Amino acid sequence: MAKHANIYPSPEELEAVQKLVSTVECALKQVSDWMDNLNASQSKNASILCGVMRVGLVAKGLLVKGDMDLELVLMCRDKPTKLLLYTVGTNLPVQLQVCFHSIFLKVPSANTMCVLILSLSPEEGVGELEVLDERRCQAALATLRHTKWFQSRVTDLKSCVIVMRILRDMCNRLIVWEPLKGWPMELICEKSIATCNRPLGPGEALRRVMECIASGILLPDGPGVHDPCEREPTDTLSVITGQQAEAITQNAQHALRLLAFGQLYKVLNMNPLPPTKPSHRLSGSDKKGTCRKRQHEDEHTNDRQLFKKMKCNLMGVLDSKMMDPNHPMNALMRLNQVHPGLHYKLLSQSGPVHTPVFTMSVDVQGTVHEASGCSKKTAKLKVALKVLQALGYPAGFEVDLDSLSADERSDSEGRNHRSERNDRMSTSSRSNSVTSTDTCESRIPGPLLTPGGKNPVMELNEKRRGLKYELLSETGGSYDKRFIIEVEVDKQKFRGSGPNKKAAKASAALAALKRLFSDSKDPHNKTRGPRTPVGGQTSLSAHP
Repeated sequence: MAKHANIYPSPEELEAVQKLVSTVECALKQVSDWMDNLNASQSKNASILCGVMRVGLVAKGLLVKGDMDLELVLMCRDKPTKLLLYTVGTNLPVQLQVCFHSIFLKVPSANTMCVLILSLSPEEGVGELEVLDERRCQAALATLRHTKWFQSRVTDLKSCVIVMRILRDMCNRLIVWEPLKGWPMELICEKSIATCNRPLGPGEALRRVMECIASGILLPDGPGVHDPCEREPTDTLSVITGQQAEAITQNAQHALRLLAFGQLYKVLNMNPLPPTKPSHRLSGSDKKGTCRKRQHEDEHTNDRQLFKKMKCNLMGVLDSKMMDPNHPMNALMRLNQVHPGLHYKLLSQSGPVHTPVFTMSVDVQGTVHEASGCSKKTAKLKVALKVLQALGYPAGFEVDLDSLSADERSDSEGRNHRSERNDRMSTSSRSNSVTSTDTCESRIPGPLLTPGGKNPVMELNEKRRGLKYELLSETGGSYDKRFIIEVEVDKQKFRGSGPNKKAAKASAALAALKRLFSDSKDPHNKTRGPRTPVGGQTSLSAHP
């Protein structure tokens, strides 16, 4: 954005451009009216000149500083002839003087304005029906199509116009990029930025365009750039030679390498921007980077000095107590005062899990001392006590060691007691769970069976097929339901109840079996069909 701000025209320049273009348009309007008055005797009602259109940089908004080549296209009713061009070119300076006189003093660049019209050499005659060059007329119509396409596709595309202005500045500065100036560059920028799935900032958009050019799209064997304003397939890069395409591609690849190393200012030919991150030095630091202290305020000087003095006195008292040999401390603290920075090592760990034994060692002046304890802390205390005794210091630390060992023993005993209690609780809980399981199993009723060990519903179905069971009622809550089912057998109704429909159905079937088929000892045998004996003879069984 800093580069774009440098190349974008100032408000005064933009205002001057608008006034110049408006003046020329007004002069052409006066020329059209003058020609209509000359042809008033004819019966034609339509004007000879239909209108004037802004094209190029003015219509697209791609002006940069130093651009004063403004383009207008004059449209006429019939085919443009050399006589019509000569008539417009002769009368336009007169109308410009009339329209230009009012703003001559307001526009600084008015003296240098030049209106360029298709010129005719004096040797050429001005034929009345001789048409202008067809290629130039088609080029003017193509410029109109390019302007309409640009206004519909690029104007609302974020960052696209900014990138085009920056690339136009590169085309003006670098000879290598000059062949890409104009319509091909505009198409490449639009295709590169519009194909992204999200809006891009100016920096990302410029990088994407450079990546597109560096990929080899300009090379002769590349895909090329299709012109969307032509009916027939047209490659806009056909005017660029192979050598020019290779030079532009190589320059774009070099620009991408500079972008990767954060040297965008070299690509844009500008001074490096200052770092945006704040400096690590404080605002009150000197040249060497050392921070200066803020001066004390006068009204609080006495209180701060008092607090500082009290703090120094307190630190002195604490230091004297720590250095006093009569100050109560354990063996580790005392040994650390004599030999600071000792490293204790764990040599081994033995014994069962509930009563482990740790062995610690320490190296003091080349001599290794070892001791064991029920914990690492106890072992370290014993090692420190051995070292102090070996160095000749009074052994006044047994009390702390014994008390610590007693505490640890009480802790271990407490842990053992808790583990035993947990074992008892787990055993009792397991026994309670087994008892409760047995109780629950005893409470859960088993399946209803006939004396023959069969399901009552199945056995009743063998005797009387096609029976229908009907649910009469359903009572109780969700945790204690009661179902009553009724079945009709031989014009007699039997009911059964249970905690679910299956049990109630079995109960009703069992009641029917007991009532209707209780006289036979083995009702199961009566339901069987004829059987073949061993001898091969067939015997029939009587049905009830």
